[in-house]
Amino acid sequence: MKIKLCLAVFLLAEIYHANAQKAYIINDFLKGYTLYFFSHKTESETKEYYKLTENQTKKTVLEYGSNELSKSETLKTAKITAFKSIPESNIRVLGDVNFDGRQDIVIHETEINDDGCYTAQATAYVFINTPGNFLSSPSISRLYNDAYCVRGGSFEIDSKNKRVITSSSGGAALHVSSYYSISGIEAKEIAVFEERADALSPFITITGKKWKDNNWVSVSTLSVYEPGLDKVFSFDTKNGKGRVLLFKVKDILYYAFQQNDEYKFISFAYPSSPEKADKSVFKFRKQNAAYELEFNSGPIKYIAYETSTETGIKIYVNGKLSDWKGTAKTGTLAVLANTDFKNVIKE
Repeated sequence: MKIKLCLAVFLLAEIYHANAQKAYIINDFLKGYTLYFFSHKTESETKEYYKLTENQTKKTVLEYGSNELSKSETLKTAKITAFKSIPESNIRVLGDVNFDGRQDIVIHETEINDDGCYTAQATAYVFINTPGNFLSSPSISRLYNDAYCVRGGSFEIDSKNKRVITSSSGGAALHVSSYYSISGIEAKEIAVFEERADALSPFITITGKKWKDNNWVSVSTLSVYEPGLDKVFSFDTKNGKGRVLLFKVKDILYYAFQQNDEYKFISFAYPSSPEKADKSVFKFRKQNAAYELEFNSGPIKYIAYETSTETGIKIYVNGKLSDWKGTAKTGTLAVLANTDFKNVIKE
């Protein structure tokens, strides 16, 4: 009787162990690689082990976790499985973080930590794909974890401008964004901006600093969220300097020039706030099939124009003319002929 009871207990233990431990072979995690994933769960903890091998060389390029899970007898039970079918895995392709043409990886711990962050989270480790193996990056890992530690935190890979952007939210009207350059496995902060919105103004106030010529330079400017604008007329300048935006908010007409750089800040706005609308007057003219919108800022005169064949803006500084031709036009100045604004005079 004792022998039967012991055998039953042993079999139950083996069944429980088999159910608690899982092993997978994944061929579609990352092109050119095979991922081996082992997981063992008990009531008190979850252990995981990841091994990534290169298909061409069969070389192991990444190992992480509890190595004791990868016993040969466990590997024999591994099932070939699609990656999306394993929701409990804590590994994923992060993207090309350092812009070298290779995909990088992030792995989260199994335990959630409440270590002072806005919400509890699992610590993450970023591994950079280098020739031969994946290297752990303490610098980028710290950046990734700090990004999600704060309220409304995010971590964005900006492939176009080859930088990483982290952001946080201090509420509906306040956001902080930090920008980083990545070299190899190291991250370096190159700019940080506080963005403060005003419910009464279409513009966002930007304050902060950016790294330029081996020094930190203070920044105080404006920004605008273009998709949210009620645009009347807009175009890019052919000289590559930026973008002209003419838009309306209620009965006020606004002009803004958006810089053509990685930040897209507004270098000049007219008016720069609703309070200045009464002193920021536009003069609108229609001449046959041509339209002009003139305004002045100190000694500088601006004339945005639109004809059947051309679009652009003329800038007069001390009598000298610069004619910035436009391209990729949207909207039309013709709308102003039949619309009334408190700061537009029709001539």
